[in-house]
Amino acid sequence: MAESESPWLSPDAVYELTAAKRWSTQCKRLAEMGIRFRVNAVGRPLVEKSDVLSTPKPKRKPAEPDWSALPKRGPLRQTPND
Repeated sequence: MAESESPWLSPDAVYELTAAKRWSTQCKRLAEMGIRFRVNAVGRPLVEKSDVLSTPKPKRKPAEPDWSALPKRGPLRQTPND
C-alpha cells in the first residue's frame, strides 16, 4: 500500500503536529490535545488521517422551543401592588 493510500498520518506529520521527536512524548502530546491515536508494536503513535484532516463541520443553530405548540392565552393579568 502506498503512503498516500495509508489511513495513518506519516511520521513526519505526527512530528509536525506534536513538535516532538520521541514517540513517548508524541503520545503524551496527542493525548493532551485530545487526538485519538493507537500505539503500534514498536511504540510509535498512529494517528488516523480522518481524525485530524477532516473538513470542518458546519455549526448547528441551537434549537429553539416551538412556541406555536403552546395554547393561546390572553395577556397576563397584573395584580395591583398594595
